[in-house]
Amino acid sequence: MTYTLNLTTIATHNGASVFECWALTPGFVTSSQPGTVGASSLQLGNLANASYSILPANFSAGRHNAPNVQYVVFLSGLAQITLPNSTAEAWVVGGEQGLILATDIPALSTFGHITTYPSFVETRALQIPTEDGAIPPHTVLHSGPCVYSEEPFGKRSLTELD
Repeated sequence: MTYTLNLTTIATHNGASVFECWALTPGFVTSSQPGTVGASSLQLGNLANASYSILPANFSAGRHNAPNVQYVVFLSGLAQITLPNSTAEAWVVGGEQGLILATDIPALSTFGHITTYPSFVETRALQIPTEDGAIPPHTVLHSGPCVYSEEPFGKRSLTELD
């Protein structure tokens, strides 16, 4: 039994940003790296760099495209992501379930997406572009944001692959 990480992705189809739930592939493996031997590990691919952002409470980032194909890790706070060409929305709570992937760069999406931070606390996020804009290997599980089941702690964002 192999588990893989599911994450909400801002993908693109025909020049429009859309939400999809992706399972990153290949799945988790048992780490043999010193310091994590025996733990589950999943490679995110080659990464370019990273930035750390502190977004004020009740902040609006407006309509924009992802500047790069990038993972966004919301460490704390709350983000609401909407699409200008759809009624779909994704709510991302910082912490354990706070990882998304944004691929709607200007070359692929005409209007991008809209992000607001509607909580009364700062939202802290890491933005981690992939090297050379590479889209990581994945399987599309379904259209729309990922929905996390009520499975035991630590498995809410995992999918079992045969």
